Amino acid sequence: MPIKEPFSLASPSVLSADTAFMAGEGEMASLIRTHDWQSTSLGAPKNWSPTLKAMVRMALTTRHPIFIFWGPEHIIIYNDAYSASLGPEKHPAILGARGLDGWPEIWTIIGPQIEMVLKGEGATWHENQLVPILRHGAIEEVYFTYSYGPIDDANAPNGVGGVLVICTETTAQVLTERRLTTERENFAQLFEQTPTFMALLRGPDHLFELANPAYLRLVQPRQVLGRTVAEVLPETIAQGYIQLLNDVYNSGKAFVANGAMLVLRGAGSDADLERCVDFVYQPITDGSGAVTGIFVQGVDVSARKQADEETRQLAARLLEDDRRKTEFLATLAHELRNPLAPLRNGLEIMRIASDDPVTVASTRDMMNRQLGSMVRLVDDLMDVSRISSGKLLLKRERLELRQVLATAVETSRPLIEAKRHRLNIDMGDVDLMVNIDPVRIAQVVSNLLNNASKYTPEGGVIELRAKCDGMQAVVVVADNGIGIPAESRESVFGMFAQVRSGDHVNQGGLGVGLTLVRSLTELHGGSVEASSHDGRGSTLTIRLPLADAHVPDGVVQNPVELLPGAHRRLRILIADDNPDAANSLCEILRLLGHEAREAHDGNRALEVALAFAPQIAFLDIGMPGKDGYQVARAIRSTPALQGMVIVALTGWGNAGDHARARAAGFDEHLTKPAEFASIERLLDSVP
Repeated sequence: MPIKEPFSLASPSVLSADTAFMAGEGEMASLIRTHDWQSTSLGAPKNWSPTLKAMVRMALTTRHPIFIFWGPEHIIIYNDAYSASLGPEKHPAILGARGLDGWPEIWTIIGPQIEMVLKGEGATWHENQLVPILRHGAIEEVYFTYSYGPIDDANAPNGVGGVLVICTETTAQVLTERRLTTERENFAQLFEQTPTFMALLRGPDHLFELANPAYLRLVQPRQVLGRTVAEVLPETIAQGYIQLLNDVYNSGKAFVANGAMLVLRGAGSDADLERCVDFVYQPITDGSGAVTGIFVQGVDVSARKQADEETRQLAARLLEDDRRKTEFLATLAHELRNPLAPLRNGLEIMRIASDDPVTVASTRDMMNRQLGSMVRLVDDLMDVSRISSGKLLLKRERLELRQVLATAVETSRPLIEAKRHRLNIDMGDVDLMVNIDPVRIAQVVSNLLNNASKYTPEGGVIELRAKCDGMQAVVVVADNGIGIPAESRESVFGMFAQVRSGDHVNQGGLGVGLTLVRSLTELHGGSVEASSHDGRGSTLTIRLPLADAHVPDGVVQNPVELLPGAHRRLRILIADDNPDAANSLCEILRLLGHEAREAHDGNRALEVALAFAPQIAFLDIGMPGKDGYQVARAIRSTPALQGMVIVALTGWGNAGDHARARAAGFDEHLTKPAEFASIERLLDSVP
């Protein structure tokens, strides 16, 4: 019995009915039959679509160059006639490969063209299209006239299964036509008008043959044409650019750079000019493939680089602002809770020990101290708010500075004595007459004394000195505490700043004390500065102008700019049928410098909106009278209230609730209890 040969698609005689479309005697027919199609997205040939089979059969039975891209991955199939256009780097390696893998050097050219056809936008036609392909060891300047036509397939996306490429190489024709005068003039015009800089270098010495106006502007004022790069730009030798040109010329491989720094010698001066450039050195070859020159093309991206750096810095500032806001809110919550615990405990003690007068009296004193802490906290915030909005009133008086300093000392003495500090006072021998608001300047000095006490270990030394320096009164508060790090000497005066030095953390408070010190001092026409030797104490120096006989006493309103980090003042409506919720949110917003009003039902909310014209409104949904949806729709239909930002602040928070809010005219939807950072984000977005 004869032995049967193993089945192989390499032999046309053993093809089945499903694979008969691969029949043929040429090289590509054999390669297509033996290719491992299972490893591609096409799968087994017997399962190919009838359309694809028909196209392959056509390619194998024609002598015209045929190339096929099939499917989403643009799988490559071609015939013998097309293989003649491929160098050994491509043929037969790209058979069955993805389009991008087979043609990486020209995919930016042909990829969009292929996608346009696959999207069902029709065929394309490209006459003498430059496609610099890798062939015979180098990127060759190759031209084709070709069309990309859709291969219809009802089961494929957009009804297009693949792209049929019918092409003819026209490289020789194009290179011949390029030498004609008309084509040279057209190229020269384009060369002159392009906004990117271009230059054509010839020979191994890189002689300037052409340079467009953009290139001349980059290196001006220099004589360029007919000279070598080394002669025109000698400073680029040390920067490595001449060596790069040599490498491209000798290797025939293009060089691409992004964001390269080019330092040019300044014209008529010793100053250098730094430019940031994107560029490409593209080798130019003759018909034999030998490199004859280099084409230089690029763009000056110095402005873009500067814009990118400014954007980076802005992003960093925004992140820092966000961090400080977050830290402030956390600190505010902490500082408000601290006195609440002993106050609650005190109430319980007084209930239990109501018949013990000594315990009740002691507890009452403790509660009074804790309440005082809360009052001072709120007062500081209110002062910040008034200064930020330009509504702080100074009640100036002409008086001796020592009187004000004595008041500040008495205010701070309990804290100083509690930590057993020694306070040294030197008021000087000269009476310093000033025209100030005594309450505010006492507040300034008291804040400095309190800070010195908080950041000085128990038993330390604090000094308060006053002297005259020309036409200024100088007040100095010094201590031997933990000091201020050098990098924080200025930032400690910022909003919500906290001193951290070594292992020491902040000693409580919101970090607005020194902000108030600087703001109040500057409102009086003075200044304040901090100095320190790390680990050896801090010195805060205030300078105030001495009294001028021409400065009147009385009330002065001081319009000032917003403090760094403070909010832009907004008109805000809070509508909630829970009075405590509405009132507390209003109070926070007022403390941050905003003008806030509240309403506890829908009808009242509309009345306030019409009278108050808020820039942003936070509306509860489940309100009596009119609910939040009805209020929002009424606002949107009122011409006088157009442009208002409306936010739903509600306990209803599923996807359907969000959709209903949008339909009713709400801009945003927050679910209770909303993070205050989210509210701040919305406030910052108000036009």
